[in-house]
Amino acid sequence: MKKLLFFAACTAMFASCTSKKPYTITGEVDPSMNGKTVYLYDFHNARMTDSVVVAEGRFSFSGTMAGDSLRRVALDRNYVDVIVEGGDYTVDLAARTATGSKLTEEKGRFDAQYDSIRGAFYERYRALMADASLSEEAREEKAEALVEEINEALGEAARPVVEANNNALGAYVFWRWSSDLETPEEFDAALALAGDYVRNFAPVKKSIATNEALKKTAEGMPFVDFTIENGNADGTAVSLSDYVGKGKYVLVDFWASWCGPCRREIPNIREVWEKYRGDKFEVLGVAVWDEREDTRKAAEQLGIEWPEIVDAQAVPTELYGIAGIPHIILFGPDGTIVARGLRGEALKEKVAEVLAE
Repeated sequence: MKKLLFFAACTAMFASCTSKKPYTITGEVDPSMNGKTVYLYDFHNARMTDSVVVAEGRFSFSGTMAGDSLRRVALDRNYVDVIVEGGDYTVDLAARTATGSKLTEEKGRFDAQYDSIRGAFYERYRALMADASLSEEAREEKAEALVEEINEALGEAARPVVEANNNALGAYVFWRWSSDLETPEEFDAALALAGDYVRNFAPVKKSIATNEALKKTAEGMPFVDFTIENGNADGTAVSLSDYVGKGKYVLVDFWASWCGPCRREIPNIREVWEKYRGDKFEVLGVAVWDEREDTRKAAEQLGIEWPEIVDAQAVPTELYGIAGIPHIILFGPDGTIVARGLRGEALKEKVAEVLAE
């Protein structure tokens, strides 16, 4: 019996070892890049796995792996994603293309199709916004119809690939597609098409967590509290509940000093703050993904006078499913989420609407 177990273990080990395939990833760059470091990132394990230095305008990675995996080859701001299955791969960082396997080449064809659809959308959207013959109402109606049309086209490109590929290609396509899905309901419908491999792909797992957070913090839901231990300017602890749910409408601006759109939104926030602040309304800034000192300097430069929670980092963004900033949420007097994703004129109109009730 012990011999049988021993041989079974050896067989399993041998199968595991032989299932790993060797691979190489090579590329050529301008010789001016000599001496710079190229990095290889593994999305499945969410970590950097290798690095090499460019020499004579060339670089190369090699190793072994089981199954398939999405890897990113990156040099400065240039990168290309490759589906590695074993074998020899050639990457072009400037063109962001790769060849070497069936899945990698299918990925390239999908990228070209998807990018073409998105490019056509942006061209049509720019033309629509520049059409002076349209009223604002007509322009908005056409824009909504255009977004719906393009989203359907993107879905038609992505949906069959996700359904047919419970592998790195399906995972990559779902990951790209998910960033264009506008509601949690759309995300859930797309996820229903995905297999276990796709669902367990690290970036998709993160998207799933973000989608669940969005559902928990949708309009009409109660606020989710958080505490930042050194979130006050004097280094003491502060919670969102110190401001929200206290009988006032509170407009909360999640922002960062380095974020250009965040800084451009400050005048709109200041306008409503100066007009409505008092017993019924307050503004709160929450600095995320930022350095404490940088937040302080930016607040001084921008003339921010309303309360701020600083050094919040990713705590609130993970709880509220916030993928980009500025993200502005209006909370009701009892802490209910009244509206989120407010910007510009829509922000001013919503605040005026609720305070007029």
